[in-house]
Amino acid sequence: MKNFPVLPDYPVIDAHMHPYIAADRNFAFKVPENFTDFFAVQQAAGIRLSCGTFNETGAGKSPERLKECNRKVLEINHLHPENFYPGVNVSPLLPELSCELIENFHRRGFRWIGELAWYVMGYEKYFLPGMKEICALAGELEMTVNLHPSSLEDLDELLTAFPGTWFVIAHPESTYGISGTYTLAQKHKNMFIDLSGSGLFRMGMLRKGVDIMGAERILFGTDYPICNPAMNVAGVLFEELSETEQKMILHDNFLNLTGFTCGR
Repeated sequence: MKNFPVLPDYPVIDAHMHPYIAADRNFAFKVPENFTDFFAVQQAAGIRLSCGTFNETGAGKSPERLKECNRKVLEINHLHPENFYPGVNVSPLLPELSCELIENFHRRGFRWIGELAWYVMGYEKYFLPGMKEICALAGELEMTVNLHPSSLEDLDELLTAFPGTWFVIAHPESTYGISGTYTLAQKHKNMFIDLSGSGLFRMGMLRKGVDIMGAERILFGTDYPICNPAMNVAGVLFEELSETEQKMILHDNFLNLTGFTCGR
């Protein structure tokens, strides 16, 4: 029987969260009201660096609102550079602006796009004409694209069309949903997953994913402050993983995808 997990001696990196405080959303339950407290919660869970973007309802159709989503994450990074790595938000409905935003983040040294959330931002799927420029540029600049899942068919079309671009699919589902996700990952070597939200919902899901995909293609994520970060950290530590596999998921893989050096 495995003992209750203790935090590792390396910094845990959360590849999927959102920098939302209480004023940003109508949360059902209490969340931090400022970013000092926000990042203190993550640090208490063992998370030293986290990555995410700001999604706002309908902002994928509005140039000014899309710009504001990205301004916010850059400001948070400026105020909390040791704790937060910003992801650029883009929209296939605004491809020219999206490419400008990607290039701006790339010049600043950031290599992460998303999490993109089609259902929040105002478009119905990812494989749209405007996504061609975005994904081609992401591949050229070696930037990773983090996606809230759409249909398996939509994701399959996107992954097939852009084999030179790295995609991280979020929120693996429960017993039946995760099987389709793992099958898709076997088909596409440019596909990774992150464990945010439902990614540890069933006991043994992570071990099965490592056996199918390899630990090098799975990233730790929480979806904090929507989900409890400590629960997700403990879930990874409690799975039947080797120390090497565990460290790849909790720390190494994000750094390898982004080239970021902080936290090594």
